[in-house]
Amino acid sequence: MKRAIALSGGGPVVGIEIGALKAFEQENIDFDVYSCACVGSWVGCLYNSLKADTDRLREVEKFFKDEIFIADDVYESFPINYKVFRVDYLSDFQKLMEKIFDVNTYRQLFLPNKLWDYAWKFINNPPKTMDDYSYYISEGMALNPLIRLSTELQYKVSKSGVAGLISSGAFVNKFIDFDNLFKSDKIVYLNAYNLSQKQMEIFVNCKDHPKYSAMSPDALMAGSSVLHYTENRTIAGKEGKYCEGAVINTVELDHLLDDHSDFDEIWVIKIADYKEITPPKNLIEAELLGVMLPFDTISDDDIVLFSQRLQEYNRKNNKNVKLVNVLMKYGTLNYHWNHSNLNQGIAVGYQGTLNAINEFNQHGGASGKFCDVEIIS
Repeated sequence: MKRAIALSGGGPVVGIEIGALKAFEQENIDFDVYSCACVGSWVGCLYNSLKADTDRLREVEKFFKDEIFIADDVYESFPINYKVFRVDYLSDFQKLMEKIFDVNTYRQLFLPNKLWDYAWKFINNPPKTMDDYSYYISEGMALNPLIRLSTELQYKVSKSGVAGLISSGAFVNKFIDFDNLFKSDKIVYLNAYNLSQKQMEIFVNCKDHPKYSAMSPDALMAGSSVLHYTENRTIAGKEGKYCEGAVINTVELDHLLDDHSDFDEIWVIKIADYKEITPPKNLIEAELLGVMLPFDTISDDDIVLFSQRLQEYNRKNNKNVKLVNVLMKYGTLNYHWNHSNLNQGIAVGYQGTLNAINEFNQHGGASGKFCDVEIIS
């Protein structure tokens, strides 16, 4: 029996994947290939870099709790993941100074003709409703030279993201033993999107792979670089700027049939579902949802498209490879980076996967969509 598992992107709901691996271990289900995206790459790489005779899941959970997620009491009034999205204050100051001393910063600050038109319009067509007042205030701010300068310095400094995503490679090497990862008998893939070359790239724990580059701390960081939150990363020995591959393939499945011809099962752990999201209650929830909601829909599209390809592959090659999509109860989770959400995610992932395994066994792997699992072959 040869199995692959796809661990999707989905940041703050990573507990789902830890809980899923816990259920698989309990049921003695092993995987030969791990195909990962974004935060799933951290799980796949860390898990397979640890020695098999250690409590690997305990170490993975401890890593995320201590190094990634924030204590609830701290997060309550400071809902920012300062552990992961670290601002490089010195570099930011240097870039700000460059912007301040750049003459081009001041060329369009004062717009006398626009100010005159604004005053004339205000006098001849004064506001009558609250919406009119809001419009005039907004337009007045857009033309105010001081506010224009402030906005220019906030939004147009030469940065591609708010923070640096733990910029030191030493952080990765502290927790992930790449020597052990490359010696593992498991194949681990991660993806990253090259923004400069406009192409998806896959990295693998193999130094002489015929198709893909060897993974590294740089590649892991690049594949986790959330747009807007983090600056676009570079990878040593590669050209271009990267962001996380999850923006294109949240569940990295496409390459599996090309690279392996002897799978029996491919299990999918996606850690979000757009059908179970709730309206945001405040600005931080809206911001987190704005990042996560596209992943929710992309992951579903990835699975649907791959399932169609798999069925065609099975027909042409007289195979019976099964795609096992684990269906979770995501509704109890949110997108906050606090300990309680991590713990809840682990519980949901464990129980959801355990239920899926039981139903898979109960139905003998027969195709169909059941309560906690969808089987496609």
